[in-house]
Amino acid sequence: QRLRALFQYKPQNIDELMISAGDLIYVDPRQQSDASEGWVIGTSHRTGCRGFLPENYTEKAHESDTWVKHREYIFDTASKSFTKTEKEPNVKLNGEAQNLSMSRSVTNVLSLQNAALRRGVLVMCHGERVDQVFGKSWLQQCLTADGKYYRADLNFPSSLPRQKDSMKQFECDPPLSCCGIFQSRLTGEALLDQEVTVSYVYSSPALRCVQTAQHILQGLKLNQKVRIRVEPGLFEWTKWEASRAIPNFMTVAELVEASYDIDTSYRGNFPLSSLVPSESYEDYVNRSSAVIKHIISACPCKAPLPHFFAFPAVPGVILIVGHGSSLAPLTRALTGLPSRDSRDFAQMVQKIPSLGMCFCEEQKEENKWQMVNPPVKTLTHGANAAFNWRNTIMED
Repeated sequence: QRLRALFQYKPQNIDELMISAGDLIYVDPRQQSDASEGWVIGTSHRTGCRGFLPENYTEKAHESDTWVKHREYIFDTASKSFTKTEKEPNVKLNGEAQNLSMSRSVTNVLSLQNAALRRGVLVMCHGERVDQVFGKSWLQQCLTADGKYYRADLNFPSSLPRQKDSMKQFECDPPLSCCGIFQSRLTGEALLDQEVTVSYVYSSPALRCVQTAQHILQGLKLNQKVRIRVEPGLFEWTKWEASRAIPNFMTVAELVEASYDIDTSYRGNFPLSSLVPSESYEDYVNRSSAVIKHIISACPCKAPLPHFFAFPAVPGVILIVGHGSSLAPLTRALTGLPSRDSRDFAQMVQKIPSLGMCFCEEQKEENKWQMVNPPVKTLTHGANAAFNWRNTIMED
């Protein structure tokens, strides 16, 4: 018997079978004596694994859904093309031998493969930053008399990364809070559950963005495999910097020393020196448009394949971690939409939460993009005020 999975099922015990919606499962009625009522023992057509699964998660499938077509290809590596030989490649379909003429070149096969691929661009705001919770004077709450950092609240990070300048630099370049770290890792785990393949990661040079990218990669179990490309051009609209100056960001060497997975070979399209304090809205939109075009042109249309015969290849997602102000300029430039009016831009940005995201998918036509629903939902949570038990419990 052949069953089709209607829903995803994650095993609760070691002898259970993991299935995803759409999976086909083989079930032998003669081998069901060990299964409890409502359960069956099946073998996954996709993975070849065998185990128990709930019967009400499945429906009967037609036997032709699991027919397998076997085909033999002949490669001529000298001419890089298929050559028609006296003996045509054999094709077996449901046990019956047929002849099939295969005279397509390797290049044609790969071009057909690439045509079926779709790139995705996931633009995301960073996680919760400490000054968002504790205000602009957050650092003063965490410094001892001799200038050393200590954790004044559980939502402060346990430590701050080292940099050559004083800790005062963190006032203009604040890190994530502990909740921000949790948000980022949870988002990465959710992307992993949805089988999202992230092939490239770009981040604003702001520490909170680099940290967000790092913890998302950890949730995806891609840290050490995918490196973060720090792109200064992804920094937010400089008009909003309170100090009216570009922050003194951590250098790539300092980020690497702090154990962040940075692509040290990457050279940003916009050097830090090109960022102008208090830039106009038009300049910021133009900068964002240029950056997204550079990123798309720099990233191939698919993730690297493990070997030549890996079919089908999985399209790679380009993850961009920026700021609340990044989402609209980057995605609208990519999809060909005009920029938003500057008068309502600030109000729109205020509505973007931590880890708010937009997703663009490439269409069949090259360089044609469309906004679609992101692969995961945004995390929503309530405010948690500081608590002093003396003032609350002991007061009369």
